Amino acid sequence: MNATKDAKTINLADMIKFSSDARVNQEVLSTDRLMVRMNCYEPGQVTPMHMHPEEDEVMYIVEGEGIVMFKGRGDLPVKAGELVCLPSDQYHQITAGSEGRMVLIYFMTPEYGSVRPEERTDESAVKRLPGEKA
Repeated sequence: MNATKDAKTINLADMIKFSSDARVNQEVLSTDRLMVRMNCYEPGQVTPMHMHPEEDEVMYIVEGEGIVMFKGRGDLPVKAGELVCLPSDQYHQITAGSEGRMVLIYFMTPEYGSVRPEERTDESAVKRLPGEKA
């Protein structure tokens, strides 16, 4: 979807899509100052460890449950109906629960950046996250 200045409504239920290969990440809407994306996870699927060096991230858990894991600190269980704030410059990974699907939407600035921990080994085999720098 392209950035727009027109008021708009989106039916999130119409956008939910799953894949057995990996979590589905798609743009919901964007403006010049805000981007909203949706992640749809089958049980156990993951958004790999990463951080946003300059931007805070706000997530809303639409359905299901999972865990936000942090590098160097405890895990944060999340479930449907919860709003989660992830401050910038914190490595985090999102994992859907093993018992069911999970859907979340997240809010960022349109030009947000993502980086992964330096210890990853095979960069060519890793699918980039939206906003992730090489």
